[in-house]
Formats: sequence, structure tokens, C-alpha cells
Amino acid sequence: MPRFHIEPLTKERLDCAFALTTEVFAASSSLHAVLSVDLHLYQTSLRPAFEAMVQEGLSLVATDAKGQMLGALIATDLHATLRDPAPSGPYAQISALTQTLTQIYRAQRAFGPGEVLLVDMAAVHPEARGLGIYRALRQHLEDRLHKTHWHYVVGELSSVATQKVVLEKMGHRSAAEIAFDRFEWNGTRPFASITSPPSIILAEGALGSAAPA
Repeated sequence: MPRFHIEPLTKERLDCAFALTTEVFAASSSLHAVLSVDLHLYQTSLRPAFEAMVQEGLSLVATDAKGQMLGALIATDLHATLRDPAPSGPYAQISALTQTLTQIYRAQRAFGPGEVLLVDMAAVHPEARGLGIYRALRQHLEDRLHKTHWHYVVGELSSVATQKVVLEKMGHRSAAEIAFDRFEWNGTRPFASITSPPSIILAEGALGSAAPA
């Protein structure tokens, strides 16, 4: 019997998903660690964008038999992020890094609204790690969108674990890459101390009509 169930993220579960993803990112993400992210400040700055993404109806959660949330995946239309303003605020370095990844990707693939889906955030509760929840969320999303208008799914991979799962096990390709020690922001290299992995990767998988027959 499956140890978890995957379902769409509804507004009723938004607060729980927000708490889970932000707490996991603040505690476990190497990008957030080098910036010494303050959880409250991070949550305050992220909340509006998080709510807007959930309203798109593309995000998922994993729950146990009692309904407790074990994981969450937050997805959005990549084309919509092209309208984002220039990075600002307390953690603008992270936004600048991801915007640069998108620019690299866009230079090689033209796309319009509803064509490329971005997995913006994915988090698993620390006590539920090792159950395959991250990969299951990613695979469930792809299966759900396989026969829709979406052509590709992309995701930013900043850890060794996510790069191994998505690139090696799921067979996605590296579509854009930035070495942490070479990325510059306002005359500094904020992520130069990150060595494992040495770079952040935007991985791409084919969906629907873009998938090989």
C-alpha cells in the first residue's frame, strides 16, 4: 500500500504548503544557507508570489494516510515569469540567479504562454525523506500534463540529490547551467562558496506533443 498520496494543492492547504516549503528551503537550501536567510523575512517577501503560483492550479502535495503533508511541488507557467521585475529585496541574489538561468534557456528555445511549465519549488518534510516523494511528485506532474498543451517542464536543480534524480533517473536534459563561483551580482559572487554541486542547472523534460513518439 502506498505510503503517501499525491493530489492537487488547493487553497485550503496553501498555508501548510507554504510553511513546509519555506521552512525546508530556509533550512536546507545551499543558496539560502550562504545568504543566512531569516525565515520570517523570507516568508514575508515570498508570500504574494507563492499565492499567485498556487492559484494557477498546477501545484501538487503529497500527504500520508492521516492527511499530514509530506511534500509539496509548486509549479507555474515559465512565460509568466518573464514579466517579473528586476530582482530587488533582501534576497535578490537568488531571483537574479534564476532569472539569468531563464535568459540562457530562452536564448535557445522560443516559447509562449502555456508551453513551458516551471517547477519553481519542491520540498519534502525532513521526516519523510527517503520515501521517493520528490521523484513521485515530479513524475505525477509529468503524467498529469502528458496529453495537454504543455510542451516542456523545467526545474532549477541546486542540489546533488535533485540533479541525480531529475537528470539521471528521470532522463531530463541540462538546458542551462551557471557555475556558482562565476555568477556575479552587484560586483560580488554571492554563491562562490558553494562547491557541491558546483553549479545550478535548469533541466528540461519533454511533454505532450514535444515528447518522442
